[in-house]
Amino acid sequence: MKRLLPVLLAAATLAVVSVFAPISASAQTVDTTAVVVKVVDGDTIDVRDDVRGRLRIRVLGIDSPETKKPGHTIGCFGPQATQFAREQLLDQRVAIVYDASQGMHDRYGRTLAYLVKATGWNYSVEAARAGTAQAYIYNDSPVEKYAAIAAAEQEAKAAVRGLWGPPCNGDTESTPIDAPESAPSAPAPGAPLYYANCKAARAAGAAPLYAGQPGYRTGLDGDGDGVACER
Repeated sequence: MKRLLPVLLAAATLAVVSVFAPISASAQTVDTTAVVVKVVDGDTIDVRDDVRGRLRIRVLGIDSPETKKPGHTIGCFGPQATQFAREQLLDQRVAIVYDASQGMHDRYGRTLAYLVKATGWNYSVEAARAGTAQAYIYNDSPVEKYAAIAAAEQEAKAAVRGLWGPPCNGDTESTPIDAPESAPSAPAPGAPLYYANCKAARAAGAAPLYAGQPGYRTGLDGDGDGVACER
């Protein structure tokens, strides 16, 4: 019995270690079904799915600075966020992982999903950790991975990393660009056409103007021959 005791103790120890040992990385791997073909910006990615073809993915749980919003400025750290996405995702195989707490598509028709590499590396979490995106809640409905994304964001904040450091200091708001002055509006239908001078008529491509033609007036016809702005 004394000889068996060390063997039994060793077996018991091995059993305890196997119960509490961390799960191997292979248990977290995922099947990749698409390849990233284009990075639009830090949270919008184009993939080519093996079955469904090309899809535009709005990555769940994050919001990166704007770079292509029509009529708006580029948000602080926007180009860097886009570059991070390119370095990490472009030409890479990924899994398109949906979230039961969210819809399948947004109002622009983009597919709502996480992009995850075969190793389990989740772009939403790692972009937040790198300080290239902020944790994001849409319509008061957090994604299932929100806790992990928010923790990664706090890590970036503590390290003053990415958009949390200067010059942005967390302010990445994109603002509307002032609209250029509008060109003179065309005359209302039925209103007489009027050119202030021959230069204006030529600029409009209307010269020469003949008597009876819209825009003709004797004030532009210096020699009174019925043809205005001929030279």
